[in-house]
This record gives sequence, structure tokens and C-alpha cells, in this order.
Amino acid sequence: MAACPHRGWLLSLLPAVLLSLRSAPSAPELVTSQDAALLAGVPEDILCFSRSFEDLTCFWDEEEEAAASRTCHFYYWYSRDAPTACAVSTWHRGAGRTRHICVFPSQDVRLFTQLHLRVLDATTNQTKYWRELSVDAVGLIAPPVNITARWAGAVGQLCVSWQPPLADYLNFFLYEVRCCPASSPETPCSTALDPGGQHPSQPASSTHTSTAGAAAASPGVGQGLVKANTWVVLQDLRPGVRYHIQVRSKPDGTSMDGVWGPWSQAVAAETPRSSGDIRLCCSTPDLRHVRCEWSWDPAEPRGSHQLFYQAPPSGASTREDAWQRCEEVSVGAQGSHTCTFQPRAGSAISVLVNVTQPHALPTLSYFKEPFWLHQADAPQLVQAMVSQGRLSLQWLPPLEALAEQLDYQVRYAVENSHDWKVLQVPRAARREVLDLRPGARYHAQVRAQPSGPWYQGSWSAWSKPVVVDATADAGWIIPSVTVVPLLFTGVLLGLRCTFPSLYSNVKQKLWPPVPDLHRALGSFLHESSKHCQANAFYKQPPEEAVLPCLLEVLPGPQGEAGAPPPPPEHAAGRLPSTDIANQSYLLMSGWEPRGPPPAPT
Repeated sequence: MAACPHRGWLLSLLPAVLLSLRSAPSAPELVTSQDAALLAGVPEDILCFSRSFEDLTCFWDEEEEAAASRTCHFYYWYSRDAPTACAVSTWHRGAGRTRHICVFPSQDVRLFTQLHLRVLDATTNQTKYWRELSVDAVGLIAPPVNITARWAGAVGQLCVSWQPPLADYLNFFLYEVRCCPASSPETPCSTALDPGGQHPSQPASSTHTSTAGAAAASPGVGQGLVKANTWVVLQDLRPGVRYHIQVRSKPDGTSMDGVWGPWSQAVAAETPRSSGDIRLCCSTPDLRHVRCEWSWDPAEPRGSHQLFYQAPPSGASTREDAWQRCEEVSVGAQGSHTCTFQPRAGSAISVLVNVTQPHALPTLSYFKEPFWLHQADAPQLVQAMVSQGRLSLQWLPPLEALAEQLDYQVRYAVENSHDWKVLQVPRAARREVLDLRPGARYHAQVRAQPSGPWYQGSWSAWSKPVVVDATADAGWIIPSVTVVPLLFTGVLLGLRCTFPSLYSNVKQKLWPPVPDLHRALGSFLHESSKHCQANAFYKQPPEEAVLPCLLEVLPGPQGEAGAPPPPPEHAAGRLPSTDIANQSYLLMSGWEPRGPPPAPT
């Protein structure tokens, strides 16, 4: 009777015993599938790896049928040492394969010493596999630990940092970083690296980096190598995409060598969004203060808006010290926000706007690329006049101190059209004339850019648009040149068909008949022809050719030496032949001789 309760107690313990046996933890796998996959590229029959250079594991795979038919022994020895047999454990893999594994005792692991391995067939005592290696050359290192990813303080950049996997070998590893868009797994993973320079950090007042604005990598496949450093800056990232980042390690091949280890667990991070998403615009009204304005959609949750600004660090300063918070944030109508601050002069300025949303939504960050204090406000349009199809614009410079060093651009477009025409205006100009299409309504704006020898900056925002109507009068000048004659011709044709007599009177007034020249000038033409015929019989005899007279002056017989001879005497009333032609010419010219020429003395 007493045995029955005891037997019942044993039966009640049986399920608990069976459950404990079933749930007993299995032995950890000495060589994982991931380890075998990482070593798949090693061209050896016996594969070996060390996780810390203080351990060593070797294994080989073969078909299960071949392993069952014969027994193998595994021996290893260092130079000048006797061979040592290793207790091999066998693991059954899928697809009818068996894996044989040897884990070396820690006292038998030596660095920088040649190690010999042999697998012997126990039946034939023949060598089946063999290999020679050094433990320091078969590293298979675990991934780094404490991986963090945060915004690097510049547009399109993320800073990734980690701790080395082995504290005793800090400067012996290469690291590989992989960055993949979290929202689109099909997008190729890529990265751009900058392993040098000062370690970047996030502004001290900013929120957790994994909730910053997003950035996505450019297309392209590849990983980036970082040697010795434990941080890297990923560059060329697009805004608006969340990232998953992984890191793995490998001995650098100088003192230690091996293969790439497994990837670490992914960490998520985002970079700030583009400042254009909130229309963030900064300018200076007096070359001392900076005023930043941005817009927030009223339909979105308002939340808390904070603006941070900083100048690039110099010397031993850090980015945490450089970032400062703008305290004078004011809210205007329709979700507009404004903040004015006075930065350090003589350096570029970066601006970050953090928007903390309610209901535990992630904080959104918007980053504006560095700009100089010389960036001007938008010019002020003071006059817009339209005359004869031309628009005359006149504006005032945003700051008189920059007036002579400002370039301007003017743009205009037809109302409800986004096809803007942009014109470059000469430096320091304050006026421009535009040709408009008649009968249309136009919007026009102007902006400025410091571009002189002392002040330089980026383009300001566009000024407030001015709306003008192009007059229609000037537009009808050119069409009227063609339309009016056509209308007049049509009226005349209508009069000719409808009222012939009226058409004749109008024609007489507009186009009087041309007189008949033959009838009006008939007698004159007849007399003129007779006169021409009579003169045709008279022909003036041709003049005789006047030959030149060559005279030679000879000295007289009784004259003084060198004195010219006296002219020859002529008969009374006669001229020499050479004078006849001259006399005839004088007579024809109206000259009459008054007497004989004087006699020579």
C-alpha cells in the first residue's frame, strides 16, 4: 500500500525528466556555416583559422560514404617537434557530407612558427591531405564592437566609429564599412570614405543621431577600406534616406594576415535633410548680423524649432564647442520662423535647424551648406514701368556698402508660367529694360551676389515679385502695317462691285489719270527732231595736231658771253607758225588782237 504513492510520485517526475533532456542545450558548433563560407576562397584541403591569434581550429569536409568506409588520423607538429595526434570530432552536414574538426590546445598555438599538418588514412597509412601554415597568417577576426553612426557636421556625410575587436592588436587591422539604404534593399550598397583629418562630431545641442535628417548614398557597389583608424566619414550621401551601416575587420597583412571576418550588426543613422525643404535662407543686413528665415507647413505638427550655427573649428577647438544656439527664434504668420545672431566674422558659417515633433516622432534636422557673412539680402524693386512693350525695372542695392561689388540677375515670366527668363546684369547696375510680349501679364524679380575684390558670397534670395501688364498699343504697331492696307483694298473692291460710280470718283481723287506724253509733247518732240537732223550735216573739222616746238638757244656772234640772243624779227603783220595755233585759240575764246605785237628793241 505504501509503494503506490511512491510509484505515482516517480511517474509524475517522468515528464519533467523527459522535457529537461529534450531541452538540454546542445554543444556550440565549432565551425559555423558562416566560417566555412568566409574560408571558401582559400585553395587548401585543410582549412584553418584563428579568432584571436591565441587559438587555432582546422577542419576538412568529405563525402559521408567515404568517411564511413575508412578512418583517418590527424597529426600536427612544429619544426623540430614530434608529431602530435589531435582528437578529431565529426559533424554530419547536410547533403550527405561530413566535417572533421580539430581544435588545438592553447599550449600548442605558437605565432611566427611553421606548422605542419597531415591527415593519414588509417587503413593504408598513406597521406590523404597535408598543409603547412603559420598561425599568425590565418586570422578570422570578429567584427568591431560598439559601432556608432551619426551626422558628421557637413552636408551629405555620416561619421561611423567603432572599437577594435582585439584590444591587444589595435593597429594591426583593416576595416571595411558598408552603407545600405534602409528603405530600399534592392539599391546597391556603397560608401565614400575620408579616413583622415580631425574626428568630426555632432553639435552638442543636437538630438540623437539616428533620428537626424536622412541621406542616401550614390549608386555604385563597393566597400571602403580604413587602416588603423577606428572611425571614418561617409561622404556623397543624398538627403532623405535612412541608412543601415555595418563594419568588419581583417588583419592588415603586415604583421598578421588572414581573411575578412563577418559583418557586424547593422546600426541606423540619418544625415540632415536639405535646407531647401524648409526654404531656409540666411543673409546679412549690416555685415555684422545674420538673419535666417525658414518656413514650416502649417498642416504639419508645429513642435519645437531650434537653430544652431557654427564656424569651422580652429586649433584645438572641437565641433561641440563651435556650435552655438540661436536664442531669438520668432514665429510669424503661415508657419514662418526667423532667427538673428551675430557670428564670428572672417569665416564661413554653417546653420542647422532641428524640428522636434510631438507624439514621439523623430526629430528632423535641416542643414545649410557653409556661407560667408557677405551674403546679401534681396534687392528692393522700387520702380516698374511699361512703355511701348518694354519694361523698365529699377531697384535699390540691399546694402550700400556692397553697392559697387554686387552682381545682379533679373528674371521674368508670364503669369502662371514657370518658364523664367534670366538675364545677367552688369555689376553695380540699378536699372534694366526688358522686352515684353504685348497683352500679357508678367512677374519680374531681381537678386544680388557679392562678387567684388573685397566681398564675395552666394546669390541672395529673389526679391518680392512685381506684377506688370504689357500695354496692347505698342503691340499693334507692327500688325497694323499689314492689316490696314488689306482692309483698305477690300473696301475699294467692295465699292467697285457695289457702287461703280462712287468707285470712279474715289479713284479719280486718289489716283488722278496720268497725261499722255505723246500728245502733250508732240510738237516739241517734232521740232527737236528736225533741229537734230539739221545739225547732223554740220561737222566741225578736227583740229590739227599741235606739234611741240623744240627750240635751241644759241649764243650770238656779237653778244656777251652767257647773254641770251635777241628774239628773231618777224615780218609785219605775220606771226610765226607756232603762234598761229595760239592765236586761233584766243580768237575762239573771244580775245581780239588790238594791234601788232611790239617790235623787239
